[in-house]
Amino acid sequence: MNGRIIVVAAAFIFSGHVFAVPPPEAQPQAVSQPALHGDGWQLVRSIELGSSGNYIHFVLIDSKRDMDTAVYGAALSKICRSETDFCRVRFWNEARLIPHAVSFTPEQFKGLRAEYVFNRAGGVQEMRYACTVVSDKNQCFSN
Repeated sequence: MNGRIIVVAAAFIFSGHVFAVPPPEAQPQAVSQPALHGDGWQLVRSIELGSSGNYIHFVLIDSKRDMDTAVYGAALSKICRSETDFCRVRFWNEARLIPHAVSFTPEQFKGLRAEYVFNRAGGVQEMRYACTVVSDKNQCFSN
């Protein structure tokens, strides 16, 4: 009986499933916060940029409302209201495309609907939409 327990325990330990945890530096730094949401949008996750204390916020927009720029503005005003120096928000209309890291794949970029960047130190404040959301070439990006 004891021999059987040892064999099962050894197989369990050496399978790698129990201890297959990436080192802490490889894991994205997601912030715990109350679920922010509004009419037509919800904050899915926020990931810290290194150890800067600045975050990129990933938002899901209702696919039926993703051409309504007021929905994006409502999300920004709620998410960025306490950010006095830096706020970056990226928007998707498909939950499966929202990244779990700061960088994203070409497929995730293709699904990106809008991006807002505010950086007081760099003098940047810009809201850009996918050209399928807003056709004004001064406010859109092609993906």
